[in-house]
Amino acid sequence: MQAHGGAVRSCPFSGHAAQDGMAVQPPANGATTPAGFRHFLGAPTLAQRFQVDGEDPRLSATALATLRRRLRGVAMLMGNRDEEWPDNPDLPAGYTYTLQFLAHDLVHSSLPVWASHGGGAEVENLRTRTLRLDTLYGSGPTGCPFPFAPDDPQDQSRSRFRMSRIGPFDPNTPAQESDYRDIGRASTLGTSGGTDGFAEALVADQRNDSHSLISQVTSLFQLLHNALVAMQPEGNTATIGHRVRGHNLRFAVAREATTLIWRHLVRTDILPRILHPAVRELYAAGAPLLEAAAEPGIPLEFTHGAFRFGHAMARDSYHFGDAEEPLPLGTTLRQSSGRSPDLMPIRRIWVAQWSRFFRLEGQQQPNLSKRIGPQMSGNFVTDGLFDPVAEGDPWGLAYRDLISAGLAGLHSVDSLCARVLQLRPELARHSPMLADRAARQQALIGWLGRRPRVSRLGAADIAALAVEPPLPFYVMFEAEREAEGRHLGILGSLIVAETLHGAMARDPLPAEYGGGDLATRLDRLCAEWLGAFRFRPLPAVDDMAGLVGFLARHYRLEQVDPPFI
Repeated sequence: MQAHGGAVRSCPFSGHAAQDGMAVQPPANGATTPAGFRHFLGAPTLAQRFQVDGEDPRLSATALATLRRRLRGVAMLMGNRDEEWPDNPDLPAGYTYTLQFLAHDLVHSSLPVWASHGGGAEVENLRTRTLRLDTLYGSGPTGCPFPFAPDDPQDQSRSRFRMSRIGPFDPNTPAQESDYRDIGRASTLGTSGGTDGFAEALVADQRNDSHSLISQVTSLFQLLHNALVAMQPEGNTATIGHRVRGHNLRFAVAREATTLIWRHLVRTDILPRILHPAVRELYAAGAPLLEAAAEPGIPLEFTHGAFRFGHAMARDSYHFGDAEEPLPLGTTLRQSSGRSPDLMPIRRIWVAQWSRFFRLEGQQQPNLSKRIGPQMSGNFVTDGLFDPVAEGDPWGLAYRDLISAGLAGLHSVDSLCARVLQLRPELARHSPMLADRAARQQALIGWLGRRPRVSRLGAADIAALAVEPPLPFYVMFEAEREAEGRHLGILGSLIVAETLHGAMARDPLPAEYGGGDLATRLDRLCAEWLGAFRFRPLPAVDDMAGLVGFLARHYRLEQVDPPFI
């Protein structure tokens, strides 16, 4: 097997691929909660679960058929975004894909619910730890060696990520260090459908090469790790044993430091941008967690409900670098080793100039994400990207999101609103729909009934959906209705904030014990393992733009071609 940059095949992390067109059937026991998941604010009773005309669609073939018919209509509405749908001035487009990377660090399902006969024992979350960058590191160089480069010709240790040259790859062209900005990729001769392209992405989580933007967000954190390895002293290299132990130590310190920075970005940059101000202020002020004693696992109401809002943020096209014209989302989604091996490594036209994706001081206006609402880019219903789940179902991502939520046994929107009002009554004044069930239903009827020729939903179906809206749809609708799409509404914000803040609080990193700011935690980590050494200059990155700036300075990427910033 030939590899780009000396690489070999990547670690197969999850593995079951769903067959397109598989019919969804109710499982024998609809009460099963998949391993690695749980419910937000406790398991719902039968009356608190999402239902279809009073029945659980996982237990009733009639309710399932009705659900699928209604969700087809909702999906058709969501897949026809208004042309004038506005940009979000508060969210540069890079956060759309940083949120996708974040989702990968929380959940890795063994099989999608929509492809698993309605959910059941075969569906589980393979992430046993949360927000520890397992999506980047896997089980490390020992358990998942392929994303990492050997430290010496004898391959006695691996402490850095492999990085590939920006393509097209020409072995006769001298490489510059600044060219190594793509994730590692391997050529698998004779096994790629007749192609000799770079068909294997050398990443611990294959989803991080599902398209060119997520792979380049991944490469930012790989570059950060490699920089933190390089900043550390080599120590005693007198013998092979000393060198190997030194490499292993530098890897371990760099991994925890990178994860500390990642969690800092989640707390100080990512969450503040997407949460409703009232919810953001609650957690910033140290309000106690609602789920302080929660069982292990990620809430299904988060994974299959609230956090699907990121799909609504995708633009129809993006400016990547110095090309005059923007590139369409549909083509962007095909730029990966799996879909386009002959076009890998990443070509110049697809190289992200990060000032176009995050707001960097003194640089150009970035691409902006779209405002959050129950509408998605038409590219998400493009033929060949997201095939129908079963015959008669619509193409696209919206239907997959909706049917997964409908078959996951989630709390109903009504039960969630009632519970939030009980636990956080002060939030009611920020959300008329949260506090008033009748107002909520009336607003939903108005939206669902606006394009009957598109949805083919009758008055009875619309009324039923207003009573029992699918959670991912409602979270997007709430954001549009009560926050102008600039951030999540109250219910969506509370599910997201509680899940992410709770995950970090219940599973702290060693250097997080004792509190303090990022600098204090990085210094505490160094003091524990490296004596007097401290990371200097300190990678004090408070937002994604700061991370880009730190990497540009460390690797001297300020004036490279293709441009980095």
